[in-house]
Amino acid sequence: MNPVFEIIPEAIFFQQTNLICEISTNSFSYIFENDIEKKFYGLSVFHFDKKDFDISEQLKDIFKEQSLLRKNYKKVFISFSGEESALLPEELYNPGGNASLLNALYGDLHDGIILTDLVADKKLYNVYRMPAAIHKVIVEQFPLAVFSHQYSLLIKQEFGSSDLLKIIFYKDTFVATLIKSGELKLMHTYLYQSGTDVVYHLLNICRQFDMANVPLRIGGMIEIDSNLHKEISHYFPNITFDELPAEYEFAVSLKEFPPHYFSHLYSLALCV
Repeated sequence: MNPVFEIIPEAIFFQQTNLICEISTNSFSYIFENDIEKKFYGLSVFHFDKKDFDISEQLKDIFKEQSLLRKNYKKVFISFSGEESALLPEELYNPGGNASLLNALYGDLHDGIILTDLVADKKLYNVYRMPAAIHKVIVEQFPLAVFSHQYSLLIKQEFGSSDLLKIIFYKDTFVATLIKSGELKLMHTYLYQSGTDVVYHLLNICRQFDMANVPLRIGGMIEIDSNLHKEISHYFPNITFDELPAEYEFAVSLKEFPPHYFSHLYSLALCV
């Protein structure tokens, strides 16, 4: 399987480097981070073939073909971006009810591994389910990897005290995070096939929470001045795109891409 994007480091000291991976139902990405030098050295992004529904087999192929994934890194971190997630206040968390909670919200048709993140600063638990086959492939490849859900990491970010609708675009999904007066109100993953789908979901979010003229901040796989961007801006005129985190340095080849393309991957390093 060929990567959609691939920036291979010119030189890398594996025992000083963190391998940070993100996996979803439509993509797998990884970046190289040196947390001492505060620098990113390279990355790769793969899109799964939707015609082949066995993502775990595609993931195995990537691991076989990518020799850089078979090195001894300082730390391996896995961020899972999946819809089956439930955020609970600390006082309502009941570990014995995790399976029942997720089954009630999403059904019990899929075989999955239930994992839990504690976001201590926010006094929240994130209970989520990862497909069992995907979890098995990752653990076999990275037996010492640390897991977390994408939502748990997004919650750790500082969004300020104002209103904000933060969007991360992927191949055919986007993750929306709504902040109202500095408080988290919504975090959800949506499917889309067109700009009309995206606008519908965004307007519906604003209607549910009685908000108007909400500023949008966008990252991920979207082109500036694309038809998708133009359709969104017709309804949301206040749009900004993610920039590179100022506290990090970047390999020259990474700077050749628009900063927002991989901002969601860079932000992982700030939260792990």
